[in-house]
Amino acid sequence: MLPTDQPISSVYGTPFAIMDIPRSITPINKTLMQSAGIGSQGWPDPLSITMASPTAQFDASELYEMSAPIIRGKPGLTFINGIEQNVNNDGFFNPPWNFNMIEHFDLVEGPPGAIFGATQPSNGYVNYITKQPYFDKFRGNVWDTTGMYNNYMWGVDIGGPIQEGKLAYRASYMGISNRLYYQYVDNNQQNFYFSLGYKPSEGYQLDFYFDYGTADYTPIELLLNRPTQSLIDNGLYLTGFLPPSEVTAGTENNPAATTYLNSALPISRRATAKYPADIGQATFAMSQVIQRLHVSDNLDIVNNTFFWYQDQTAIRFETYEANVFKGDYEIDNRTEIRTNFDSDFKKTKLTHFIDSGFEFRFQRTLDYQSEVYLGNSWDALTENPQLFNFLLSSNFANFGLYPIPGSPAGGFFIPLNDETNQSQFFRLCPFYQHQVNIMEKINLFFGARMDSYFIHSQTPPGTPDFLFQSLNTTQLNPLVNSSIIYKVVPWISLYFNYNWQYTTNASGGGGYSPLFTATAFHLLNQLIEGGVKFNLLQDKCYFAISGFSEDTFLGNIEFASTPASFHGLEANLTFQPNRHFWIRMGYLLEQGEENWSGFPEGPEMAQTYSTNFAKIYGLPLNNNGTFPPGKYSLIGWPDQVFSGMMTYKFDSGLGLTIGALVLSDQYLGYDYRTRIPLQFVMNGSIFYSSQKWEARLNIFNFTNQKYWLPAGVGMSPTRELNYTSIVPGMPFWAQGNISYKF
Repeated sequence: MLPTDQPISSVYGTPFAIMDIPRSITPINKTLMQSAGIGSQGWPDPLSITMASPTAQFDASELYEMSAPIIRGKPGLTFINGIEQNVNNDGFFNPPWNFNMIEHFDLVEGPPGAIFGATQPSNGYVNYITKQPYFDKFRGNVWDTTGMYNNYMWGVDIGGPIQEGKLAYRASYMGISNRLYYQYVDNNQQNFYFSLGYKPSEGYQLDFYFDYGTADYTPIELLLNRPTQSLIDNGLYLTGFLPPSEVTAGTENNPAATTYLNSALPISRRATAKYPADIGQATFAMSQVIQRLHVSDNLDIVNNTFFWYQDQTAIRFETYEANVFKGDYEIDNRTEIRTNFDSDFKKTKLTHFIDSGFEFRFQRTLDYQSEVYLGNSWDALTENPQLFNFLLSSNFANFGLYPIPGSPAGGFFIPLNDETNQSQFFRLCPFYQHQVNIMEKINLFFGARMDSYFIHSQTPPGTPDFLFQSLNTTQLNPLVNSSIIYKVVPWISLYFNYNWQYTTNASGGGGYSPLFTATAFHLLNQLIEGGVKFNLLQDKCYFAISGFSEDTFLGNIEFASTPASFHGLEANLTFQPNRHFWIRMGYLLEQGEENWSGFPEGPEMAQTYSTNFAKIYGLPLNNNGTFPPGKYSLIGWPDQVFSGMMTYKFDSGLGLTIGALVLSDQYLGYDYRTRIPLQFVMNGSIFYSSQKWEARLNIFNFTNQKYWLPAGVGMSPTRELNYTSIVPGMPFWAQGNISYKF
């Protein structure tokens, strides 16, 4: 479990010991994934990753469509075996993520460096490492997972050598049929994974995999609407609704809430404002080929080719929002030349390692999108859910929506909203990374990269001729990074890191809107971080503490991106004195700020005040308003987070894990009136492992706390819905898994 046990390649492309990496990073292996519950439900439940790292949280309103968590308050990026998966926006707009293909992953805080590069701004990224073939012998397992609230998963995993020592394979399948705790929310997936490893000689290695999946699911975004302080504190929900024909958004033709809101009544935490026939359908595939050529002791060549495809339809009738991605795909190829040599400087021996090369990406998107955001109109307690559909409103025609070609009935888009686009682009990226080791005490890193973009974008088929727009542009985005790590003694490392790069804004599927101006392609993403790492008690205790400052941007619709900054302090401890016992603890103190001072408007929300405030002052729900220009502290994000886990395993194979999470209070809106107070969640698991069998019983929230999560975490795009949607945390619930190994 100790981070010092394995070298990590998710920062500089080549493996380095964590004590030699001048960044904050959390390696999350299979054991830690199981202990924290990451992927145990087949989708990224919001708080499991926070148990492993206090800096990360999945957005509770986008569970099925996120591939990376919110990291340090901003959506993270997704990498797979070192290549960015970019057919998304801020890690959103994905098909349901497939954890079945994942062997382990690294959570890196701060933007990527010169080797990996980045298309979009972020405060961190995850690098998923896919399942590898078995070269030693044939092995496999079949497994089944069953949990409360109709939670069913099953799968099989087999692999072994085809030609001893030279050719091996692995094949894996996972099926999911989950109804989840909340009403009208489900997820049905089929995932197929196959990998090959080929080592014909000591100097050459090829790794290949292919993953394919389908999903029929409920796109969430809105669960329980009308969050008020009374709902959060006492479970009381404001009832009352308009006739569906009168429902609208904005202020025009939108009556005051006092005309139809009634008294507050107790409501089940399972209740939702979901339309039961929301549409979520996806087909997705990815493949990757990694070739490694060992030329000599001083020269290696690595070629990494990645392909990703998705076709997805997600229509939420209650908000109204539609996202239809018709065959988006990307192809990326990176070739690295790695050399090492020694030199002398004033009788001091210097060891050099250089990783340089070229990366090429082609991406094509055809995306239709609309968003009206009127989910606060519906009464989740007394109204018929079949009425939670904006298509029933006589005001629907007033919002400039057009039918999406080839979409299921009910699919409409807005042509000029910065998310709808038909785009394709090339990205050409030379890079250079140089590491210098001085007397095995000092490591210096210098990196540079230049991303050249050649972009064509236009409004897609189905757009009326008079609204047609197109964009052709060429852009250059540089990146430089430098860092130093100094080993005071072998078990103490001091480090400082500086990362400076320009990135781009993105539309829904990672493409570019034809309305983007030049500033959308030059968004500064800067990291300044320093800290100290300790490897104590003869490699049995790892402790790291760091301070950081990050400058970045958050994407907007209709006008330029907004500057944002983050400052914080983080500490992490892992202690494993023997093979029976380990403990992990983490703490984050962070504040973030959005700077809207130079804009004609401040931040936008689907509703700029709580439902109770609207009732008291006679204001309309779903006003789709904005706040004044100015600086605003981060919403939907706790200033302080503590997480901890502890495991003990007996020689018999029986073991126990207990995890605890504490979140400080967090505000829902930019008026800072309604807040989720300090809360805690405790999870546990009992497990057994033998040569042939593994069994695990996960017990989530075993103290049955009534906790809440905001619709949008930090600078998530869905923070706009924080006054129209809130997520009741799941109560006590249990899930069992059994696996037979052969």
